[in-house]
Amino acid sequence: MTIRLTLRRVAAALCVLLLGGMLFAWSGLFNVAATGGHWAATDWFLHWVMRNSIRTYAMTSVGTPPDLDDRALLARGAGHYAVGCAACHGAPGEPQNPVIQQSTPFPPDFSKGMAPWSDSELFRIVQHGVRFTGMPGWIVPSRSDEIWSVVAFLRAMPELSPEAYRTLAHGEEAAHRPQGAQAGMDALAMPNGGVLSGCASCHGRDGMGRDGDAFPIIAGQSEAYLLATLKDFASGARQSGIMQPAASRVSEQQLRDLAAHYASQPRPVRPAAQAASAADEGERIAREGIPAQQVPACLSCHGADGVARNPALPRLEGQHATYLAAQLHAWRQGVRGGRSGAVMEAVANRLTPAQIEAVSKWFAEGYNP
Repeated sequence: MTIRLTLRRVAAALCVLLLGGMLFAWSGLFNVAATGGHWAATDWFLHWVMRNSIRTYAMTSVGTPPDLDDRALLARGAGHYAVGCAACHGAPGEPQNPVIQQSTPFPPDFSKGMAPWSDSELFRIVQHGVRFTGMPGWIVPSRSDEIWSVVAFLRAMPELSPEAYRTLAHGEEAAHRPQGAQAGMDALAMPNGGVLSGCASCHGRDGMGRDGDAFPIIAGQSEAYLLATLKDFASGARQSGIMQPAASRVSEQQLRDLAAHYASQPRPVRPAAQAASAADEGERIAREGIPAQQVPACLSCHGADGVARNPALPRLEGQHATYLAAQLHAWRQGVRGGRSGAVMEAVANRLTPAQIEAVSKWFAEGYNP
C-alpha cells in the first residue's frame, strides 16, 4: 500500500508529534534530576553545539586583546578567579569541591588542565557565559578590560604551581586564606569572618595595592568617598564585574568599617625627583582646564580645597597614572558609572587620549597638595 504525502498529512503528523511531546512533558516522566547526568549522545551534541557557537561568535564580537602577559592584568584576573570561579572550576592545588561535581553538566576542573580554547573564545565564554549550564555571563559585559584580565589569568593558570597561584591571587594574604578543595566554597562565604582579608588580597591592608599598578591606591581617601564608592559598587551604580560581587555580599556596617579602615591609612609619599618629572600639559589641564574644549580645571573639584568642600570626591594625588587614565577612558566609553558619572563622562569625552595620559601622569607624579 502506498501512502501519498500531502501538505495536510504532514501538518497533521507534526501536530500529533507536538501534542505527544507536550503530553510527555506534562506527565512529569522526564527525569530532570542532576544526578541522572546526560546520555553520552546528548552530552556530545550539546558540547558540539557549544563549541561551534563560541567559535563563530568569537570571530566577530571580540576586540583586540591587551598584553596578556602583563603582571598587573594577571593579578586582577587571579584575584577575581579565586573568589568567583575557583569554587566551580578549581585551581592549582585546589581541586573542585565534591558538591560541584554533582551538577549536570559539571564544570571542567581547571586544576587538571584546560581545553584548548583560543584567547577570543575564552573572552566570549567569560563575557556571555553558556546557556543550559551553570556558567554565568559577566555582570557588566561591556567591561572588556576586566574580562581580558580573567582571560589572561586563564591562559597562564596551567603553568602555575599552587604556591605561585596563591601568591598571584591573594598577595600577602595567601597565608590567611583557606587551602585545598574547600578554598573556593569558603571564599564565597568569607564575608562572615574575613572581610578585611578579602579586600586586602588585592588592595593590601595598607590600601596601597600590589603588583605594581594592578589595583588602585585607596589609602587615605576620605571615609565618605570610600563608603559611597563601595555602596555604588554594591548596587551596580558603578559598573564592575569584579567589585560588585565583592561589595554586594557585605553588610552596610562592614562597608562602613572597611571605609573607616582604609581612610585611616596614610597616603603614599613620592620622592621629589618624581614630582619634578610631570608633563607641563597635564599640569595645565589640572590647574587651568581647557576653556576652548569646555574642560574645567581638575583641581577645582579634586584639589585639596575641593575635597575639603566635598569629601565624597576622590583624592587623585599619587594614584597610578594607568588607573586614572583607565577611568577616564571608561567614562568616554560609558561603561563606568558612579555618582559623578554624568559630569565625568562629559569631561572625559572632551579630552583627547594624549590629554588623558598627560593629566593622569601629572596627578600620579607631579601633584603635591
